[in-house]
This record gives sequence, C-alpha cells and structure tokens, in this order.
Amino acid sequence: MPTTREQCVNYEINVQQCPCPNEDCERHAICCECMQHHASRREQTMCMREAERPPETRSLPIGANADCVNRERNEDLCPCGETSCTRHALCCDCVRFHWGHRVWPKVACM
Repeated sequence: MPTTREQCVNYEINVQQCPCPNEDCERHAICCECMQHHASRREQTMCMREAERPPETRSLPIGANADCVNRERNEDLCPCGETSCTRHALCCDCVRFHWGHRVWPKVACM
C-alpha cells in the first residue's frame, strides 16, 4: 500500500525542497513512492533531472530515518550496493544527499 503524506515522517522537510510542479500528485514529496514510480517507468524524478535545488533548503535537517515506515520495503527495492551507507534504503535522505550536494553518480535507482 502506498505511503500517504500523513505516514511519511519526512514529508514536512521534503515538501520544502521537492521541485516537482505536480503538487496534486499523491507521491509529491514522498521520495520513496516517487522514486519507485519513476524507476518502474525508467524515468528520472524531477530532482534527478538536474533541477536546481533551492539554496535555502540546503540547511534542512536530515530526516527522521529511524522512524521510516518503508525502510524494510525499501531494502528489497534499493539497488544501491553501498549497504554500509547510513542512507541505504532511506530514499528521502539519499535524495537529499545526492541532490543537495551534487554527489554524482545520481542515486542508484535512477
């Protein structure tokens, strides 16, 4: 079952930086749902299409990853080989790190 905005512990942080113009999308600012949706279509999310991240969002805190309701599910879906990474299977933090710091290559699922 897809994660709702109310269930996403990082939604309030994510919504401040999400570059997707489709704010009515049920996946808007829910990184794991957005990443999974676009990866299944072999598309990149807006944040991985080299959209500029607003500078004022660079100081946003790392999310509440210990409380992520999707971490176990994301473990099964995450193709990243860096299993010792603290952001492994935590899509919100992974996106924030790669996009915010222009760390390339992009996230493994994109």
